[in-house]
Amino acid sequence: MSKEMSKPKMTKEELAKFWKDHYERIDSIYPVKSFEIQGKNGETLTFYCGNAYKSDPQFLLYDLKDTGYQKAIEEQKKHDLLGEERDEDKDINETFESKAFIDINKEEKWVNFGVEWEHMRNGYGRAIYDNYIHILKMLGIPDSEQYQLRIYGNPDHDFFKRMQTEKLVSKASDKPDKEKASQLLTEFSQYPHTMKFSELNAILQYAINSNISTTEIAQAINDNGFNIFYTTINSTPYFEKEDFEQFKSFGITGLKPTSMHRHFMRNRDFGFIKLLDDIDTQDATREFRKVFEEVKTQHEKEKKEKKEKAQHKKGNDFDYTYQTIEKYGVAEHIALHWEHFGLLLKNVDSNIQAIVKKGTISKFGEFDPEHEREWNGCDIDYESSQTFKMLREAELMDKDTYIALYQKALNRNYSLNKFDKAIGRFINKEERKKAKEEILRNAFYPSPKGDWQKSSIQGKPYKISRITIPKKVAKTGNVRDLLKQEILKQGIAKRTKIRTDMTGRDKNGKPILVDNLKDWLFGVPGAHGNLQMEGASTVILPPQTPDFAVRLIEDTFRDIEYPNSEGR
Repeated sequence: MSKEMSKPKMTKEELAKFWKDHYERIDSIYPVKSFEIQGKNGETLTFYCGNAYKSDPQFLLYDLKDTGYQKAIEEQKKHDLLGEERDEDKDINETFESKAFIDINKEEKWVNFGVEWEHMRNGYGRAIYDNYIHILKMLGIPDSEQYQLRIYGNPDHDFFKRMQTEKLVSKASDKPDKEKASQLLTEFSQYPHTMKFSELNAILQYAINSNISTTEIAQAINDNGFNIFYTTINSTPYFEKEDFEQFKSFGITGLKPTSMHRHFMRNRDFGFIKLLDDIDTQDATREFRKVFEEVKTQHEKEKKEKKEKAQHKKGNDFDYTYQTIEKYGVAEHIALHWEHFGLLLKNVDSNIQAIVKKGTISKFGEFDPEHEREWNGCDIDYESSQTFKMLREAELMDKDTYIALYQKALNRNYSLNKFDKAIGRFINKEERKKAKEEILRNAFYPSPKGDWQKSSIQGKPYKISRITIPKKVAKTGNVRDLLKQEILKQGIAKRTKIRTDMTGRDKNGKPILVDNLKDWLFGVPGAHGNLQMEGASTVILPPQTPDFAVRLIEDTFRDIEYPNSEGR
């Protein structure tokens, strides 16, 4: 009884009568004061009636308590019937904690149960689940088969799915039988809930032992959707190596990436593609497009919801996922945030590979453009590192990719040595060697975006090449034009072929390739030149500009200042 119930002052006789009426009411509601069921490893579980003060005859409550509770409650009842005051500091229900409970509603016909957190591993829930019909019969309740089972009021609790899974998998312990195995595979193919990897293997092993063909097994797995779950450690999928190896040993071919779609979407992980041999390109491409569209659709939905939400309050609550998709696009978002995306990309149509590869190379120029952050001891940002990892996994990190990324790296003020240090672990030695040799044979020039003159690395200004304008030349007042005229007259800049990702556009919108030093210095339609004036005394060139261009400017200034070669 609660402390609030003991507040009214009664005489000893009144208190004795109060408790006598209470116990008679409890006896009328609970003809069975306790019952026992068998728990894990033969443990006897004893449930006692709730002994509630206000009780509804249609509602029963039983608690799982230690056996000492029965003796304590009988001793308390003896003192209650004598009209003795209870010691409010001694509550039997607190002394004997409830480890689990069972509620029974006879009017609405449901059985509800729950297990206290610290006792969940003791098998009490399973014991109740296995015995609830038996419990109803012990309590003399008719129509027990009509009662709905609930856990904490939920008839669809995940515990029930686990029990259904174990019941399905238990059929794999029968003696090998082709007909039974075929029926089990049919049930498995239609099974909607997840199961453990080891449980999947048990079903497949039974089918193989029963002489079911691997073709039929593959079809069942594809239909089921490889709907398994596994543990994650630090957000990284983890499953027993033995389970993986056992599955591979079955030699099942014909499995499809699209069959794993639910798994991919649920866990944002393509790691199980490692289980598939001879992946069909069309199937992998369908899965890529399906994932892409679902992520895109979900993003559009969230975008709409967030905008509607922002209308009713200041600011916005756009999360990091939203921002990365908005900034980099869906494909790059998947590359950055889904594990083993490269495994899927490796198997899709080559045209899609080329599009994703081109996009990720382009995005490299947008990730932390001043590379101010260091990750894992390398002078490279997280987004770039994840992109390189994805390209390597997709087997797209070859010589050409290395060179294309190097051109982007130049625009971020990476030297070749610094870039090679950052990317070297993502490319094999042979491709890396060929790429570096080609870079050294050619004249690669940067094409930095934005206001590179004011850019910095970790708070320190870029090492911009500065060339002092001779005073005699500066007095002319039109230094840039004069410099351009002289360089054009010499013709050496026009003849100097370079490689850069700088491009312009003609009046029809067609790209103009910048492939010579003259255009790089002074620009083309749609693209400003990289030679910039800093005040009236200095010409500046972007960081990582080859020494040849710097010397050309210096020599040209001397030619302008001293027209006669003897005066130089």
